[in-house]
Amino acid sequence: MLYIYSMNLRFRLLASFLFMSLVLNAQPVFFKDYRPLADSLSKVYQIPASVILAVAYQESGGGISVVGKRLNNHFGIRGRVIGGDTVSVKSSYKYFSKAEDSYVYFCKLVASKKFYPSLKGNTDYKKWIISISKTGYAANAQVWSSHIIGVVERYKLY
Repeated sequence: MLYIYSMNLRFRLLASFLFMSLVLNAQPVFFKDYRPLADSLSKVYQIPASVILAVAYQESGGGISVVGKRLNNHFGIRGRVIGGDTVSVKSSYKYFSKAEDSYVYFCKLVASKKFYPSLKGNTDYKKWIISISKTGYAANAQVWSSHIIGVVERYKLY
């Protein structure tokens, strides 16, 4: 019995290690793949690219979450699933035909908020993140904003 438990523990540790390896390896690829898009949207909407990238990274697990991969939703945006992989994904998250569309939608969503005119063009990522969190974007605004700020600083997205 002890042998079986030991094998099970080894398997769980190996699975955990492999998952973390996937996430860690996804980081450089994720930022490399989506930085040009975030930069171009930053010019259009005047939202810091670091904010766009950090929110996308956090909400999609670096692009590898089920919602990120199957629904092309890198921002955890809720909405009806229309089209997409609806047979195997029952979700309250919005489906996008391609991940890039979720970036545009996020920027439009932020631009529709009351705080947007006062921050438009401001490069202070902390002010943006705190303002977004106060609009109800996440269930726990304080925890969410500290996670997003952490992503910006950990990966030097500024």
